[in-house]
Amino acid sequence: MGRRGCVKGWWLVVGAAVVTSVAAAFAKTELPAGVGAVLVAGVGAAAGVASLRGSRLLEAPTARERGLVVARHGRVPRVRDIDDLSVVRVHGAGGDAFPAFIPRDKSAEIQAALTSRRFVLLVGDSTAGKSRAAFEALRETCPTHRLLIPDPESGANLTAAFETAESMRPSVIWLDDLERYLTSGSALAHLIGNVIVGRPGVLVVATIRAHERARFRGIETSPVPEGAAAVFGLAHEIRLDRRWSAAELRRASGHLEDERIARAIESSGTYGIAEFLAAGPRLLATWRDARSPEGDHSRGAALVAAAADAFCAGWTAYVPVPVLRDLHEHHLLALGGARAHPEPWESALAWATQPIFASSSLLLPHHDGTGYRVFDYLPEVIDSERGTLEIPQPVWDTLIAHADAATCVDLGWAALQRTQWDAATSAFRKAVDAGALTGAIGLAEISGNAGRHSEAIEALTAALRSAPPDAAADDVFELTLQLAWWTGQSGDLDRAVSLATEGYEGLLELHGRIHPATIRARRNLIRWTGHLGSAADALAMARELLDAGQTLWGPEHPQVLGLRFEVACWAEADGPSAAERAWRELDDDASRLLGDRHALTNDTRWNLADRVTRNGDRETGLRLQKEVIEGSAVLYGADHPRTLTRTVQLAAMLGHAGHTEEALATATTARADCARVVGQDHELTHCADYQLGLWTARSGDTDTARAIFTRLLSVLPDSHPLAGLCTRQTVEGPGSTTDYYLPPDW
Repeated sequence: MGRRGCVKGWWLVVGAAVVTSVAAAFAKTELPAGVGAVLVAGVGAAAGVASLRGSRLLEAPTARERGLVVARHGRVPRVRDIDDLSVVRVHGAGGDAFPAFIPRDKSAEIQAALTSRRFVLLVGDSTAGKSRAAFEALRETCPTHRLLIPDPESGANLTAAFETAESMRPSVIWLDDLERYLTSGSALAHLIGNVIVGRPGVLVVATIRAHERARFRGIETSPVPEGAAAVFGLAHEIRLDRRWSAAELRRASGHLEDERIARAIESSGTYGIAEFLAAGPRLLATWRDARSPEGDHSRGAALVAAAADAFCAGWTAYVPVPVLRDLHEHHLLALGGARAHPEPWESALAWATQPIFASSSLLLPHHDGTGYRVFDYLPEVIDSERGTLEIPQPVWDTLIAHADAATCVDLGWAALQRTQWDAATSAFRKAVDAGALTGAIGLAEISGNAGRHSEAIEALTAALRSAPPDAAADDVFELTLQLAWWTGQSGDLDRAVSLATEGYEGLLELHGRIHPATIRARRNLIRWTGHLGSAADALAMARELLDAGQTLWGPEHPQVLGLRFEVACWAEADGPSAAERAWRELDDDASRLLGDRHALTNDTRWNLADRVTRNGDRETGLRLQKEVIEGSAVLYGADHPRTLTRTVQLAAMLGHAGHTEEALATATTARADCARVVGQDHELTHCADYQLGLWTARSGDTDTARAIFTRLLSVLPDSHPLAGLCTRQTVEGPGSTTDYYLPPDW
């Protein structure tokens, strides 16, 4: 079935999955893009690992110089030598020693993975106990392995760790908080790839917080470092829940002699056991006390809040001291400024970095003292206490002013996730002006999703024209595929197919068929090929691509859910019941795996609402459409064109279901909102006007309705599908037909 032009009767929603890219999960949820903001390099693209004489790395000074942990005897330690768990970044819980380890439900699975896999990644919420569970499993399975912990700030040290591991087998490379290494500029995918295909005896173990993993899976909006998708494609991932199961609590109850564990069990309804045992809640209480009117560390509290804001805004590296100095002033003013009697800067910094419980402090300093990171439990809590998704504009202004081009891209995607368009535009614009070509993808995202397709195309075209001869091929193909996306959205389907083909073939040559970037590019091509030609052909291509995606990621990966979305888009070729079944099954799985307030779930439900309505169940369709609008308002904002479009469609659905008065009221509100947000002359406002005229006529006021249709005819081109419908209304009489139109790209 075609998906463009004037759609009469029930408009087929062509909304689409967002999980189309590791780089831009915010992207294209109505018509999903095949790719996101930054394509990733293949495992084989980075520089090779040099040979190394391992004996030199056994000397303590050399190991230290290369950023590796050295044991007391001067050699790289074995796993069994580690008695201070802070070395592997296990958070302290207070007291003189770490509490006894309580085996987790996943402990056996982790141990099995360590004996059969080369790269094991534990994913879970902050302080879910990932590092402790992973290390205790290593103690059980690999006690004699050498333990190499590279410095995340140095790509050279990271490479040295892998070189050392080759010469000191058996060995394990410990990458706690994996995102720290992905931003180091190193060729991590290549290094891990060599481990996987190389000789036995080298193991990579990593952890990552669920929020960060979501970003790298394409669930969040920010782009990702080059090579990140390839890294995650190599990992065997194990999820660890923050909240403990009944079985885990029973095992913990065998250690009630430890008062810390006893208190943690008592608080298990609020915190996970590992979370409570870690310093997070106590550090949070310390910060709250400091920012109270009676607190003695108002500047320190403002400093911690500033670091948390920076993290939430997309600045995930250590925040330089000058940035924190500027940024904390906003929070200090909120606490009362001079009336809060702020302590001197040096005192504030000393307080914030003072270890309170074991090795934990509110701020964690970089080893050279040039910057700080906030304790990773705090950002999400501090952010939630703000009471709004919006980060204050002065925070964005300060961060953007200090950020380099690459960091500006990160800030832009974080701002987009929070629907703070002005901040996102400023960040992406600075990134582009400073030479970060992929910032143009963010600018195009903002313009295109507001219906300004020509602006999106101009931004991407300019970036491609300005790309230097030595620009990364992946970046160039990514820009090309994004240009294909917005070109197709603008209605030029032939050009979209040509551009998508160019991007896909280039990535196919670079990476082969079974690769994340190639699969996403193929999906882009399928979408525009389907719009241009046969739904049956598109369905066959989508099913073939789904098989490839399942081979790469497994059946429940978000990328695979996105590929299932593509199959559902074209399942109409097998009949209406097959299409409804595909949407229902995807809605169930997306809700279960991603939650109801996720863009992929929202778009799936939008399509399901349309499909069940056209299959005759209008009341269910209405219920689902209202859920979609509620979710869209949460995801994008009540005034976003996506939300407004779905509201305009709701007016049509209400009228078709016989709820004329409610349809008229909805159309009236939608028309006013569209005019206010996108302007009187925007196509979406014209569509809302048509709905207003249609249900005004059906309510009995044909004179007012005729005036609305006549006014639309005076501003619409004769060739526009909506003009044809308005002509019919004026010729046959207002309300003579309830056929309607919405822009096909929505």
